[in-house]
Amino acid sequence: MASNTRIPCGPCAYESIKNLATKWCTHCVEGFCTDCEKSHRSLKLTRDHKLIAIEDYLKIQDVSVGLTCKTHGKNLDLFCKFHSVAICGVCVPSAHKTCRVDDIISIDDAAENAKRSAALAELEITISRTLEHVRHCLKNRLSASAKIDTEEQMIKNTILQTKLKLIKHLDALEEKLLLELRLKIENYKAKHSNILKKLNHEAKEFEKIKEQTQQMKLFASDLQVFLGTCQMNKIIMEKIKILKVEIGQEQNYTIEMKLNSVISLLINKVKQFGEIHITVRNADMQIKDAMNDQAQIQVRGSMRNILDTNLHLKMKFGIRSQGQITGCLIMSNERILIAATFQLIEYDSSGKYVRDVSTSNYPYDLTEIDPDRIAVTYPRANQIEILNIKKNSVETKIGCIKSCYGISHHSGRIFTAVKGIGIMMMDITGNILGTIPINTWAICCIAGSEDKLYYTDQDHNTVNCCNFEGKIIWIFEKESVNFLTGLTVDNNQNVYVLGRVSNNLTLIQHDGKQSKEILNVSDGLCAPLAVCYNKTNNSLLLGYKTNNIALYQVS
Repeated sequence: MASNTRIPCGPCAYESIKNLATKWCTHCVEGFCTDCEKSHRSLKLTRDHKLIAIEDYLKIQDVSVGLTCKTHGKNLDLFCKFHSVAICGVCVPSAHKTCRVDDIISIDDAAENAKRSAALAELEITISRTLEHVRHCLKNRLSASAKIDTEEQMIKNTILQTKLKLIKHLDALEEKLLLELRLKIENYKAKHSNILKKLNHEAKEFEKIKEQTQQMKLFASDLQVFLGTCQMNKIIMEKIKILKVEIGQEQNYTIEMKLNSVISLLINKVKQFGEIHITVRNADMQIKDAMNDQAQIQVRGSMRNILDTNLHLKMKFGIRSQGQITGCLIMSNERILIAATFQLIEYDSSGKYVRDVSTSNYPYDLTEIDPDRIAVTYPRANQIEILNIKKNSVETKIGCIKSCYGISHHSGRIFTAVKGIGIMMMDITGNILGTIPINTWAICCIAGSEDKLYYTDQDHNTVNCCNFEGKIIWIFEKESVNFLTGLTVDNNQNVYVLGRVSNNLTLIQHDGKQSKEILNVSDGLCAPLAVCYNKTNNSLLLGYKTNNIALYQVS
């Protein structure tokens, strides 16, 4: 963080007057003294500019955000949605002439609400997770070093015990062997110290970037936050890539001594006390994969058998609707939203009715974007809407070629099943990222994770898991699960699926190899229609044909 608090007033400096600034304009990118600040605020053109205290500006002064085009030196005043990159006016005819006209938008429009964007949230998560993994790597390397020290001491003890029996003959051999041991240990530690220094350095770097990101979020303008997010995310990804390579090359050493088996019999003939051997093997897979996404680590490292999973009923209540439940959502703040043919209804965490949420058409399915926003599908209107339920307003309307049904959101990407087209992937602005051309005439519902998609196929009565290219990873089919109507995924990529005719809820293991029926008719299930898993507090929401809602705690 900068320590120099003497920021000159921009307008005064232009007039060769030496006055210090007391405020900083994030739009004009210069300081203002008290008098110039009043003038700045009085002008209609600059009246709504954001002015912050110099002390606050100094907190983000070191955050490197490029506001000009590196190729043409012009202001970055446009944004290409197709390439997801900020550009200047000269870039359009030179590098973006094939992009659609509606893909090129104002940078101000693109940067709107940047502080609440999924990209910034992902950047903060990536920084925090990477810092956590670097610390984990550091701890592991220190542990490996301590292990070597322990093994070294064990060898010394063995040497000493043998030495007591053979003291007269083995003094010289002992000295020779200890010298070899010391040289090899020193050689290993010399190599080992390099990665420790590197990890300490990277930990400090990520601490600094984390602090800068938090300060940028608090005090920088939306433009600076937007551009800073893009640029810092690139820097973070590059650092992670380098760290993964360096950590992947790290090796652990096991040090041991092989004692001559005939030393007691050949005391007069033995010319060497023993040999020091260091076994070289790759570092623990947990260290090599430490830079991977935490959700993947959780799947590999903290997976537990689905047979140990149990549901505990927290509450059950009826909803105020004559329509049939088609979708349900329990949000991260524990608010409950129900789509029931003709309306969207909100309940609080205790099951108390709050209000009917205004919609433009008949809702079918819904998913959470953030605590204030949801995405809703309208099959009859061939449309998706991003609703701000806090402001009760529509932020974005996304048109689909045909009827869209099931919908899921993960890491800034929206997945929706479009009848006769396939599963479409898009960002929250509606920019199409790809389409998986699979049979969606019979798809009822879908769920997305970091790198997989899950969907039900009613024609074949199966649950399918595929990657983002549509390649099938596994297919689940069971006679006891009939007419699949609801699907959701937990933190470990285990899948919960509803059987409407079979009146049951089945949990499928993340690899599709095992399953467990965890609710059935004896638990009160009657034509279950919708299900949602809350990954924040490990709870499960169910909707029934009888317009009843049940909330369970998963343990």
